[in-house]
Amino acid sequence: MDTQNEKWLKRAQRKALRMQRLMKFVFRHGLGGYHLSKAGRERSVDTRHGPVRVLEYGFEEKELRPLYVDLHGGGFIMMQADADEAMNLEFVRRAGVKVISIDYPKAPQAPFPVAVEAVHDVIAYYLEHAQQYGIETAHMGIGGHSAGGNLATVTCLRDLANGEFGFAYQVMDYPVLDLATPPEQKPRPKGCIDPKEAAMYNACYILPHQAGTLSASPALAEPGDLRGMPPALLLVCGGDSLHDEALHYARSLRAAGVAVTVQEYPDQPHGFTYYKPNADTRDAIERMAGFIAEHSHPV
Repeated sequence: MDTQNEKWLKRAQRKALRMQRLMKFVFRHGLGGYHLSKAGRERSVDTRHGPVRVLEYGFEEKELRPLYVDLHGGGFIMMQADADEAMNLEFVRRAGVKVISIDYPKAPQAPFPVAVEAVHDVIAYYLEHAQQYGIETAHMGIGGHSAGGNLATVTCLRDLANGEFGFAYQVMDYPVLDLATPPEQKPRPKGCIDPKEAAMYNACYILPHQAGTLSASPALAEPGDLRGMPPALLLVCGGDSLHDEALHYARSLRAAGVAVTVQEYPDQPHGFTYYKPNADTRDAIERMAGFIAEHSHPV
């Protein structure tokens, strides 16, 4: 790396750390609609990368229920599991599942593949203790928003090789699926993440030579790489630079024989399910809950 690039990366990392501190302040003080969890039961789970905070929903139910694994958004560098609380409570209520929302390690302190590996270890812990927590393991699903959508489908891809978890379905909400293509080369519709900001996220998370791997960029997968993936729900936005790569991934999944449901929201920007409720946000959450219910409790 030449000196100019090194300086740029250090500036990007400093900015990411400032954004992390700001988001912690926002959650701690309940600003902008975000707040620390009021309903989740907090647990610390040991992983190969140290303890990881997890929020549990629906675990007060003693009866066996399928598990849904939630992964929040934030460009791999910020946000936290608390942000998904309203959605996760809806999934518990509407879909009859138990939810774990994983506060996976963030870059730049924890670059790729730390988050991927930590997510794996947390899921493994809950399956190892399934009887203790009342988890029915046969119909487990995973999903996420933006960066979390990437981690969700990457976890499914990795599980194809080892067959450890056997996910019954996956949910991807405006996911980032191509880290190999520079953000400035992606579409720039109104409402999308600024390419310079997206480049900062990517640089903090992953090295250029790693970005083309399927564990970073699932959109680069060939249909042969995807055979056996679980059924997928894919939500995409018109105001999102990630729109086209998501549709490309959906086509690749279908070519591999995977059942895929795509729902487009042409008037919404990236991240819209975190915004104040409107007709589209309500519809999106209802669709995710319905998909989770359908595959968690198949007839």
